[in-house]
This record gives sequence, structure tokens and C-alpha cells, in this order.
Amino acid sequence: MGFCGGLNLAPGTAERCLAALRRSARGLSATVAAEYDLAACEDAIAAQDSRAALAFDGRLDNRDALLRHLGLAASTDTGALLLAAYHRWGRDCFTHLIGDYACAVWDRDQRAFYLATDPGALRTLFFWTDRGRLLFATEQRGLFACPEVPREIDPDQMAAWVSMLPREPLRTFFRGINRVPPGHCVRWAAGEFALERWWQPENLPTLRLPRDADYEDALREALDEAVRARIRPGERIGSNLSGGLDSSSVTALAAGELATQGRDLTAFTAAPRHAQPASRNRFTDEWPYAAEVAALYPNIEHVRIDNDAEPLLDALDLREAGNDWPVLNAVNNVWVTGIYREARRRRLDVMLQGAMGNMTISYDGNQLLEGRLRSGHLLGALRTAIDMRRGGGRSWLSIAGQAADGVLPAPLRRHLRAAFGKNEIEHSDYTAIRPDFLRRSGLAERARELGGTLGNLTRGDSRALRLAVLDRSDQRGHSAMATRRLFGIDVRDPTSDRRVIELCLSIPDEQFARGGVPRSLVRGAMRGLVPDAVLDERRKGLQAADWRVGFQAALPDLRAEVARLRNSPFASECLDLDRMDALLDAWPGVENTSEKANTEYRCAFSRALTAGRFIRRIEGGNA
Repeated sequence: MGFCGGLNLAPGTAERCLAALRRSARGLSATVAAEYDLAACEDAIAAQDSRAALAFDGRLDNRDALLRHLGLAASTDTGALLLAAYHRWGRDCFTHLIGDYACAVWDRDQRAFYLATDPGALRTLFFWTDRGRLLFATEQRGLFACPEVPREIDPDQMAAWVSMLPREPLRTFFRGINRVPPGHCVRWAAGEFALERWWQPENLPTLRLPRDADYEDALREALDEAVRARIRPGERIGSNLSGGLDSSSVTALAAGELATQGRDLTAFTAAPRHAQPASRNRFTDEWPYAAEVAALYPNIEHVRIDNDAEPLLDALDLREAGNDWPVLNAVNNVWVTGIYREARRRRLDVMLQGAMGNMTISYDGNQLLEGRLRSGHLLGALRTAIDMRRGGGRSWLSIAGQAADGVLPAPLRRHLRAAFGKNEIEHSDYTAIRPDFLRRSGLAERARELGGTLGNLTRGDSRALRLAVLDRSDQRGHSAMATRRLFGIDVRDPTSDRRVIELCLSIPDEQFARGGVPRSLVRGAMRGLVPDAVLDERRKGLQAADWRVGFQAALPDLRAEVARLRNSPFASECLDLDRMDALLDAWPGVENTSEKANTEYRCAFSRALTAGRFIRRIEGGNA
């Protein structure tokens, strides 16, 4: 599953790495020469000609356009097409490729490797270099098959992850192991490597269209094209269908396209078995909204999965077997695992999702007021505030609070909030890292600045905010790769299609909050395709709303897990194990739905738990 390769490696290294990557005995292909190693297995490809060799793992969505541009026959295989693209454009070829992919190219004349990934972050690529040697693989387990590659955790990167801070783009959790960040290219030659960002969305011009409806049409057309690109002949297609705008839009468009082909779609919705109270801003059962979407399309089979489909730690055990990275969210992993288990039982090949929609198709436009204030556009800021009051239903007090957040220095903002009894969330509230470990990492001030939201670092720049979220989406690639490995299912996300991302970044902010209505653009674009009940719902759905039931059932095992972590030298140094034990002792029960309990257990405890289990696994501890 994927590819590997390198230069100046010991005999047999590529074969060992490839064996670690393989999921089955299907489709082995390899290209090996005296000057380099390059091998691919299963769905990945390897190809070579007299001037270059390459390996490619992923999906090429603009194949037909590339064939026309390069003057190639329709029968040209993907390997030959990619080689032709490299010969035409060189390292710039990656700007011409659309799809989810990781790619490695060996240029014989330059004696250089180029390693690249697309911006969508659903394919991963890692490399290790030492004393003139290079080894790369689409999963870290491929690198670790080489005995010379160390498996030593990088404490600074672990500190950043436990603290929910953005991490350095190149670095992983392991010393000496680097990743190719989404939308980047690494050039390796003569024992040295250099990182370049070939995708530069910050330079996109603002799109100006005559009418509001034109923006809606453009979004709908781009998303529809992205959905169609992810549906291939002969594949059995599923979708993750929540009650929200993103997955509803993806599912509706996929169902429509499949219906034209006489094919069905299986949509999965996670829902609570135990009723939970809704709030002013949240609804807790997404099934009714998802069911309305499914009812619009006769070719949708709608499948319900319980949020507590299996025990919390059992679900973690399974996911960790496929992950080379800590699991992001222990609670959500339960229903996610339940969905993929059922999808595998139904022999599905593909799962569509809308995970990046919040930063693309359904961006809420909430940075508009702050951005106008900070740029000095006071009249525009006043109009925005009035719209937020009239169309968005916001109170003047909350609008004033948001405005103050955008322009006041952080210390003054915190002081004013405290004076009104609205204390900001502190870093120690949502993480369980040892304070002395955080100080030694040099990240303590950065964690305080973040304050639990990237908006504190981007300060009104909506494009910077969305790109910051995209840049920290490395977990998505690990999760997608693990899903392929564990369940044989390819995760595809039309909302992270490069064309969709670029369109949404170029659309003016006011289109996303037109009339003060957050997410107004997608609401208008999908009218008639998604039920009005979904489009007009202003509240957000709450995933795993009854998570406390499964957490309470796991309490004895969670206590045992923390006890095991005390046997780990690094976990004891990194994590506040006393606080984790104290939280378990103070467990408030399943009836407590307070935000404080949510922050302490679903965020602080759960992330420390998954970090600790990852640490123990790397250390080899089983006690």
C-alpha cells in the first residue's frame, strides 16, 4: 500500500520497506536500478524511462486534460503520463496535477529526487536522510523497516501536539523523520534537501463577480466537479452523513451523480442511543437532519451507527494498529470506527466526507468584522455589525465582545473579559501536559497566545486562518492512510479538492456571511439539493453527544491505563498523570453536560490518553 525508495541504501532496504507497506499480496510492481531504489505495491505505481523514474500513490483527477495538453493518446497509462508531465514542466509539474497524491521523481541528469504531495492532505510521504543516504516511504512504518532509522520521539513535537499547538511543517513525532507537508516539494541532491511550497494560495487574487447568485453557482459547480472526480466506475461508494451542511452537500451531489449512472450510495450517520439535551447553539442528534437528506434521494441507503458502537479502548486498540501517529480524538474514534467496520462489512471501496468544509465551502465569515476593524474600514465594520444583529440574530453585547477581541491587545482583552465574568479558556483547562515539560520545550508563551483557537494567531485575516487550519491537517492524512490499511476503504473529501479550496479562498469574505448570516454562501448554493431544514438550521451538530456513557463504562480500564503510563519514563515526564488520576476520581457522571466537563475529559484527558498510549507503544511497554 504505497511506495518507498531512496539512494545509497544497503542491499535489501527497499524490499524490507515495501514489505512493511504492503497490505496484501495484490499488485506488486517495482523499479530498481543500480543508482537508486524505487518500489511500489498494490494501488501505487512505479514507472521509468531513459531520463527519469517515479512512484505515485493516489488519484489523478485531471487525467483527460493532461492528455490533451501533452498531446498523448487516451490509452496512455498513468505512469507514462506522469513522466511526460515531468519532462514538459520539470519540478513545476506538480502545479498541473489535480487529485489526492504523493509522488517521488528521480531525475537521472540532475541526480536528484523530488518528493511532493498535493494540498488536500489525504496522502502522506515521509523521508529520512543521513550521511548521504535518503530513504522515503508513504508511511513511517516503511522507514522503520530499515534498522538504521531510529524510533526516538521528538519531545518538542509531542509538547506541541499535547498542547494543541501548530507544529513545524517538516517535523514528525520522531527525531530525524521528516514529512513532506501538503502542497510542498522536497528536493534532495548531493546529500542535502530543500523544502519548497509549490502551492501558493496566499497569492490568489480576489474573485469579483457581478451578482451574489454567481458566487453560489461557482461554488456549486466546483463542488459538483470535485464530487464527480471522486466517483470511479465499478466502485462501491459510501458517505459520512451528519446533520451539517458539508456532509449533506457532498452526499446530495454524490447521490445525484450516482443516480444518473444507475448506482446506489450508502450513507452512514452516527447518532446517540441515549437522548441528550440540546442547547441554544447545538443540537445533539444528527439523525433526523441526515434522514431528511437521505429521503430526498431514492438511491441512498441510510445506515445508523450508534455513537457507542464499541468500547472506547477497543476502538483505540484497532485504530492504533493502523496509525503511525497518535489518535486525535478518542471519543469520536468510537463512532468513526463503527462506521468503517460496517462499511467494510458491506464491501464498500470509497467513503466520501466533508471534513474540510468548515474552511472551504461552509466557511462562516466570522473574521469579517475583525478584519474590517483592523484594516480601518470602520463604515464597513458598522454595516457588518448591523447585519450580524439583524440577519444573524446576534446580541449587541456579543458583537461588541467579538469586536473587542479583534482589536484589543491580548492582556487587556483578557482583563475586560474577566471583569464581565467571561474568563477566557486557559491552556491548562484543555490540556494535561506537565507545566515544567511545556516550559522546557519553549512553547509556553505560544500556548498562551493561542488560547485554544488559531484565530488568536491570525487576528482577522480569514485567508491566513483557513490556511493555518489546512496546514495543521496532517492528522487527516494519517487517519486516511490508517483507514485504507485497516478497512481497505479509500477516504475522499471533495471539500479539500484543490480547485474548491482555491475558489473558496478567492471569494470575498462578505459572501460567506451575507446579510449577517454565517455560512450564507453554501446555504444559497445548495438550495433545492439539500433540505431546507438542514440549510436553515443555525445551530451546529454535536458529534458523539452521549460520549459520557462510553467514557463512564471505560473508567476502570482508564484508571489502569494511567497506571501503566506511570511505568513509561517519557510519559511521566511529558503528561500530568496526577491530574489525569484526579480527573477520573472527580468524574461527574453521565448527567453532567457542562462545557467544563467537556473540556476537561473530552479534550485534556483524552488527548493525554492517546499521547500516552502512543508513547508506550513506541517505547515497547506492555506493563
